[in-house]
Amino acid sequence: MSATWRMVCGLLLGFVQVDLTQAAIASSQVLVVHNSPSADSAIILDAYLTAHPEIPAENVLDLNDPALAGVADVSYDDFVNRIRDPIRTYLDLAGEPSATSIVSIVLIKGIPHRIQDTDNLTVGDVPTSAAGEFNAGDYTAAAVDSELALLWQNLESGESGGTMDSKADNVIDNPYHTRATSIAGYTRSNIKSAKIFAKPLAVAWTFAGAGASRLREGDFYLVCRLDGNTAADVIGMIQRAQNIRINRRYAWLVLDEHADPAREYDNMDLFDPPNPAYFYAGDDYEETRDLLQTAGWRVRYDDTSTFMLPAALPRPVAAYASYGENHIDNPPGSGTYLEGLQFARGAVFNTAESYNGRAFNGKGTLFNQEQVADFIALGGTFGIGNVWEPFALTLPDDEFLLTNLLVNGLTWAEAAWSSIPVLSWMHVVIGDPLATAVVVDQPADSDADGDVDAEDVDYIVSCIGGAGVVPSFGCEDADLEGDGQIDQADFGRIQRCLSGADVPADPACAD
Repeated sequence: MSATWRMVCGLLLGFVQVDLTQAAIASSQVLVVHNSPSADSAIILDAYLTAHPEIPAENVLDLNDPALAGVADVSYDDFVNRIRDPIRTYLDLAGEPSATSIVSIVLIKGIPHRIQDTDNLTVGDVPTSAAGEFNAGDYTAAAVDSELALLWQNLESGESGGTMDSKADNVIDNPYHTRATSIAGYTRSNIKSAKIFAKPLAVAWTFAGAGASRLREGDFYLVCRLDGNTAADVIGMIQRAQNIRINRRYAWLVLDEHADPAREYDNMDLFDPPNPAYFYAGDDYEETRDLLQTAGWRVRYDDTSTFMLPAALPRPVAAYASYGENHIDNPPGSGTYLEGLQFARGAVFNTAESYNGRAFNGKGTLFNQEQVADFIALGGTFGIGNVWEPFALTLPDDEFLLTNLLVNGLTWAEAAWSSIPVLSWMHVVIGDPLATAVVVDQPADSDADGDVDAEDVDYIVSCIGGAGVVPSFGCEDADLEGDGQIDQADFGRIQRCLSGADVPADPACAD
């Protein structure tokens, strides 16, 4: 069967210590970009540099542009002149940092996050109209962050409203998508070279050329944003991203889709039949479930027509992937369905919602969709969001996002960008790019934070029912003896495990 492309209609109106950390991104490979006229810039910058004092002073760039302060949306021209080109100029200065030494760009709260379409400024806020632009090969709206990933490519060159007349139109294949190894293993020597692309069926840009002209894994920047509803939210997120320890024995990974095969958002592709050579990586939630369960994680997977309510998830959630407000069973509230969940330190957010990354810079949401910013405010640590309508076929793949972060030991920046199928698109990656997670398997650590302290003791005490009493819902993890009841024997075991806050307990303490 010859390949055809799908008319886009998938609108999106989810103690045993295991330290598998690979060669990580170095602090000297991070460029921190802020805009000092923005109200929250200084305090967040200070918090980030306090968390990473080893970042060189010369790796901090101040755009110092009052015109960008408090702005969510910029024209493509303003993106080029006020954001992209100043960063280019800085990296072209003599000495370090240089274009090839930087791996990740960190954007501090106060920098715009949405680039308007070149001929229909807000078309990305109207899903059906956005689909028309995409099908015509002329959808140039993007996230500032994703466009910056290809900093040295003049993506806008040739743009005049025609079909795929510039690389800013539609999407560009991500060469790092599905990779499971550190970005450190790929050369960056050709990052400034102009790339050659092909455009199969005039709806997407894919790799062409050879040598320096072919886009490869080391030819783009892993752009992350430190942003949220308030400066306090962002500072809390930065602090939670340091020295992460997650207990896979107690934390849950949540994957909540619905049963309608016509709206299976985690299993859509641009081409028909699905073509793994272009963006498609399989049936995401099911593959994620199988991989993470095999790696020893507790996964709550649901594909019924019932939305999984917070009350059904009483234990700490380390990752939340869901159809959200697009679930066939409308979630409670209006874009507030995360309320009531308990999040583990290092928790990740990735949902199938078109505008879950829209609300930064005071922009607000559309269609009452949940927001990455709200997740951060509730105690989350990492997330990926969409700033304009992205269509289901470009959703980040949890299979690579979670496996690379929680099993393969990659940094947050690497895990996030390995999960994103395309560049020059709608994605913003929220969180500290340098963060990694140490996974532990520690008994008696009920809040899954890698230690046994007073909070864990309180949990046991609250669950004690005595001999012959069946544990109440949410207390199953307090049964340290595994005898179907919670009594003084379980309390005795946790006393032997008690280590104190931020101190790993003896892995054999509950034996």
